Amino acid sequence: MIILGIETSCDDSAVALVKNGTEVIGSSISSQMHSSAGGVIPEKASRMHIEILPLLVDDLLKRFPDVKIDKLAVTTNPGLIPSLLVGVSFTYGFARAKGLEVIDINHLYSHVYANILEHPDIEFPHLSLLISGGHTQIIKVMSPIEMEVIGTTLDDACGEAFDKVARMFGLGYPGGPIVSKLALEGNEKAVNFPRPMIHSNDYNFSFSGIKTAVKRFIDSNKDVSKEDILASFEAAVAEVLVKKTIKAAKEYKLNTITLSGGAAANLRIREEFYKHENFKFYFPAISLCGDNAITVAGLAYHY
Repeated sequence: MIILGIETSCDDSAVALVKNGTEVIGSSISSQMHSSAGGVIPEKASRMHIEILPLLVDDLLKRFPDVKIDKLAVTTNPGLIPSLLVGVSFTYGFARAKGLEVIDINHLYSHVYANILEHPDIEFPHLSLLISGGHTQIIKVMSPIEMEVIGTTLDDACGEAFDKVARMFGLGYPGGPIVSKLALEGNEKAVNFPRPMIHSNDYNFSFSGIKTAVKRFIDSNKDVSKEDILASFEAAVAEVLVKKTIKAAKEYKLNTITLSGGAAANLRIREEFYKHENFKFYFPAISLCGDNAITVAGLAYHY
């Protein structure tokens, strides 16, 4: 079963051919640059998808001319509506022309699937912490297509907090990789930033307050280096994410924990998990943390 996957949920245009859910035949991705804007502009992103997506598909199929596509898969939700519309419209048009079935894919499920794709023997159920620019969720994973959200953010997502703190220092977008790089040079104990909801009796998160705390500290403490501030901020966020996930794993009696989503590339968060030796941890390859079509096509195999 060979599936052509298409992903346009935000600003990355991605296509991939995957066989039987795990064997990657080929893939392509085109990432847009929004540094000057400080974030993604939905209308601009969708226009770029219109221009780039047909070229990516055409190039991929020319690279593998002997491949026979059995089905198509496309991300349908959640995401930026204008961007999703481009991907969905293109995919269904392509499918009608070729007489192929289309499988609609949940964007968050495809992120979680990155670990299953790389580790086909992973046990079910397990727990996944999904962290990205738009989402922060703790998910109980019963199978590749059966998932239950047991905790979520009540305001800003983890990745969004990284982006906005980066903007406070004029570091550009996306902010996560830049913050993490500079944090390596700082002292994480320099500033005792709050750990929002770390002791709440649920598995939800809140990152709006910590952004405010960072902004107030920057405005009133000019003698503390940005590296120290960023290291302290990253440490606070990582501690909350990991402690609440470990707490959920213990309550649900799950020994396997995965990390998924764009912010899963954060090395500090990964290191924080490894401090808990009684669990098995699976982290996706950095290339599969962000939006991509490989996991879209891979997940579609299970429907």
